[in-house]
Amino acid sequence: MIKLFKQITIPLGTSLISYQNSDYDVYTVKYPDDFLYSLNEDVMITDLKNENSKNVNVFECTADSFMYRVTNSLTDFHYRYGYARPIRIRTKTGCQLLTDKNYIIQQYTLGYLKKPNKIDLNYPYTQYEDFDDSTISEIIKIAAQMYIENIQDKRYNTITHEVDTQE
Repeated sequence: MIKLFKQITIPLGTSLISYQNSDYDVYTVKYPDDFLYSLNEDVMITDLKNENSKNVNVFECTADSFMYRVTNSLTDFHYRYGYARPIRIRTKTGCQLLTDKNYIIQQYTLGYLKKPNKIDLNYPYTQYEDFDDSTISEIIKIAAQMYIENIQDKRYNTITHEVDTQE
């Protein structure tokens, strides 16, 4: 599975503030085209003088629930003592990062699973390199068991049901 993991760092800074609200600033980030699932998200924040940099993780919110964290002065969204956690709201093509106007997001680091390459039956002998050897053998083992079972007696589809419940 490690061959499907990717990590990118996107520089932001004050020039990339998408729009400003009276309560918060918004940075817009577009995810890569091969993005499938987010594994970790970190940001580097600084104060308004670009000093006191600190790496922190983001706080995930939805577009419906983020205002509670913005309006509540006790949440870690607000910059105090050199520490804050920006709010991350997913969009269709990426995410929005919100700050309370007292700090700047210098960079955004995204660790994610990429979409695996499609297996093309027109070229069956090309080597598929997205999975390591142990994963490929497990996939082949399950596929062979399903095939043998379904050929012998179609009444019993236990392996098919087992795979469905594992997913």
